[in-house]
Amino acid sequence: MKSMIVCLLAVVLCIGCLAGCGSKKAASPLDKIKDAGKLTLYTEAGFAPYEFLYNNEVVGVDIEIMKEVAKEIGVELVIEDVTFDTICASVKAGKCDVGAAGITITEERKESIAFSDPYTSTAQYVVVLADNNEIATVEDLAGKDIGVQQGTTSDFMIEDLINDGTLAGATSSGYTAPAVAAASIGKLDAVVTDKLTAETIVANNAEKYQCFKLVKADGSDAAEVEAYGIAVPKNSPDLLETVNKVLERLLADGSIAAWEEKYNGIAKGLEG
Repeated sequence: MKSMIVCLLAVVLCIGCLAGCGSKKAASPLDKIKDAGKLTLYTEAGFAPYEFLYNNEVVGVDIEIMKEVAKEIGVELVIEDVTFDTICASVKAGKCDVGAAGITITEERKESIAFSDPYTSTAQYVVVLADNNEIATVEDLAGKDIGVQQGTTSDFMIEDLINDGTLAGATSSGYTAPAVAAASIGKLDAVVTDKLTAETIVANNAEKYQCFKLVKADGSDAAEVEAYGIAVPKNSPDLLETVNKVLERLLADGSIAAWEEKYNGIAKGLEG
């Protein structure tokens, strides 16, 4: 009888242990960030005013936003400066916790990663030499050598227009910052980028460049207005919720608009 009781108790204890193990939840991505004590951000510091180098430090609108997210979570923000076209893939692969680099929300990107709510919008602009009177519409870019930042919506749009024949004879040259210098010495005919970046380039090089919104010959927009979002892994709903909570607060209190004005001013004061 004693042996039977001991066996029964052992079975009950085993069942209890198994039940306890089965009910234990795996740590969520947000829990892992808290445990690590850091939020790792991938960005590319060449897209003023959202992220750029100033006094040997990566600064900008996106950086301020992510500092607030890190503060909300209670961890340190770690910034990694990488090439833009690797950011979304790195977010998907879990190499970083989030990506923020003026990333346009697109349906194609949403297939592999999640996006926060939009926090700002932009349009495509073209930058040409100050004395260029040949380029005024997107069709005028046909046969031209066009600089676009690799992996951006500017890149995708120009590539699509080349492929569908709209920009017959045009070529697309991927770049980061060096495209601006290339355009100034005639190696490129135009640079296509987002509005604030284009305006910053011209503000710092008014004697060299002019910029304007990229439109079609009929005056309509060449591309849809684009919205920026923070890139988050699809398996991180709790992190996404936290990011959206912070964005809602920053939009409501005017912080994001103030940072855009502040960092646009700083960027316009830098050498072009």
